[in-house]
Amino acid sequence: MEGHRAMTGRDEAPREQTREPAPLPFINMTPWDRVPAPPREWSVKDRIPLRQPTLFSGEGAIGKSLLALQLCCAHVLGRDWIGMLPEPGPAIYFGAEDDTDELHRRLADITAHYGVTFTDLIHGGLHLLSFAGEDALMGAVNRGGMIEPTPLLQQLHQAVRDIRPKTVAIDTSADVFGGNEIDRIQVRQFVGLLRRMGIDGDCSVMLLSHPSLTGINTGTGLSGSTGWHNSVRARMFFKTAATDQGEEPDPELRELQFMKNNYGPIGERVRLRWRNGVFVPEVGEGSLDRMAREQQSDETFCAKILEFAGQGRNVSIKPNAPTYAPTEFAKERSAREAGLKKTDFEAAMRRLLASGKIRVDSYGPPSRGWTRLVTT
Repeated sequence: MEGHRAMTGRDEAPREQTREPAPLPFINMTPWDRVPAPPREWSVKDRIPLRQPTLFSGEGAIGKSLLALQLCCAHVLGRDWIGMLPEPGPAIYFGAEDDTDELHRRLADITAHYGVTFTDLIHGGLHLLSFAGEDALMGAVNRGGMIEPTPLLQQLHQAVRDIRPKTVAIDTSADVFGGNEIDRIQVRQFVGLLRRMGIDGDCSVMLLSHPSLTGINTGTGLSGSTGWHNSVRARMFFKTAATDQGEEPDPELRELQFMKNNYGPIGERVRLRWRNGVFVPEVGEGSLDRMAREQQSDETFCAKILEFAGQGRNVSIKPNAPTYAPTEFAKERSAREAGLKKTDFEAAMRRLLASGKIRVDSYGPPSRGWTRLVTT
């Protein structure tokens, strides 16, 4: 050995001792034959699971911050949220877009809606944070390209352990996520940090986000990597309510769609109307209201046929025709002011044809096969 060191001119490196890896922590299922499976827990039954992050995306200025605030208030007051009953308990709202005054204004409308006071919100356990105009970063990229928690997220994590809220709403991902949104690994790491916070605090973590233009146009509500959709266990999309072709969208009507739910139903859509500063479920008409609306639709349909005829304009019964009567009538200002839509006129046309109050009339050269709607 001495001679070998002399010939090589260096000492041999000591051999590293091989360590046995720690055993994997396999789950012991032996008691499961005797112990019933625990019930699944939710912050909102069948919609928002506990101990998991939920992604809540929505078009800009659509009202997702307000809807998230309403959820937090419903938790602490033990009241309904858009027709659903959240679990009662404290809630934390972390906002990086709205300042304190704006939160005050929005909560004033919410308290008026519920008929409560700010003292009721405080006693119920509502905790507000506004980081508007400040550094709200919660997940930052380290030198190795991995996402790690910032001191702010560590502070929030500790507050969650102490407060034990039912929901933590974080507004928005663009303010708190410092990674690349199209990097699936970074996205998944950040969602994992939120999941750990939800598990430790026994709560749901709702992350608000803005969809990309593609996400809006395709109706997916996503932005960047599909890693967001794949990493969370529930996802909601808030958007303008769809309207019939050719109709102006109702500026007060929204639609909340449940895009993903690993533990419950998906695809459900809830229509909401903005009223007095809050969102409320769009309630269907009662029988008397429906009868009055049908009568108004029928009368307007007949009146429009006569009005158009007086202007030398014919309307068609054929849906693909450029002069399709329900589409043309729904465009009229008087119809819009009355709140009558294309679907109302389509139903009216069916009723009027069945009752014989309108009919299809042939006109022009027989070889052309032209038809139009006329009153009888």
